[in-house]
Amino acid sequence: MIFISDMIYLKDLLFETKVAHTQKSLMWVHQNYIPVYPKVMKQIMGDVPITTFHNIDWYNAKVMLPKVLGKKKSISTYTALQKDINMTRGGGVQTGGGIVLEIEGKVLIAGTEDLGSVPDESGRRWISPKILGDITGMTHFSKAGGHIYYKKNLYKIDKKLEPLWHNYATSLLTMNDKEREQYPLYNNKQKAELIKRWIDASNKFLLKNKKKIRDSFMKNVNNPKVRGSRFTYGWNELLVYDIKVKDAFIVLDALASPGDEETLESGLKHVKGILKPYVKGKIFQGFSDSVMRFVKQRGGTV
Repeated sequence: MIFISDMIYLKDLLFETKVAHTQKSLMWVHQNYIPVYPKVMKQIMGDVPITTFHNIDWYNAKVMLPKVLGKKKSISTYTALQKDINMTRGGGVQTGGGIVLEIEGKVLIAGTEDLGSVPDESGRRWISPKILGDITGMTHFSKAGGHIYYKKNLYKIDKKLEPLWHNYATSLLTMNDKEREQYPLYNNKQKAELIKRWIDASNKFLLKNKKKIRDSFMKNVNNPKVRGSRFTYGWNELLVYDIKVKDAFIVLDALASPGDEETLESGLKHVKGILKPYVKGKIFQGFSDSVMRFVKQRGGTV
């Protein structure tokens, strides 16, 4: 028997709807994505502590650090990189970077490539069924139409979910008054019920496949590597929550142009001031060619 301790309550989603917090959730439901919760993953994985790395923009650190540290929200991190990508020099995935953080946290998802995970406004993470299939070897999800196969699995778990999803999707496609009368747009209560049922059914699906998911994730934790594919971005993404920063490395190249000592000095003082309240260990500094030494000395691989 499966017990769900992280059930979603309709009243909570109704409140979120009032403050526009379910809009992204609804979008990911519509795209057949899988919500991933720390409480559910803890039932699957237990507490799996891990040391990983996370690159952030130095000029945005003051805003970003307090949003995630010590909270249940997860962040994207890595333990393995391919050579000659921007992240090996302290850059971000799609940003300038400038600070490399050594992170201590707990594993939510462990992959061998960019997971393409997406957050909603409440902090939930969502992944596509294809990504879950790639990680776990559940090939039905990896193939074309895998998202439809996943949706049909949820319909078996919750018989009321199929008409809810169908009527919502159809209401977005109506072309005339007759069709709109038959399939009216969902109100906030209907949207909240659809999201709740999708999340609860997804949680049950994940727990039903607990062993396969745990074995696959732990393999990626214990033997980190980057999946070799022309479609990957050169890093193994691990979603980690309950985060603390052990050490930090400031990339001097990112703070100022070569020879601009005055800007470098003021920028370095500014960034150290931001980092100091959050870093348990030491704050290091150096040029971009030293980033990989910092990562490798703390267990990362290239």
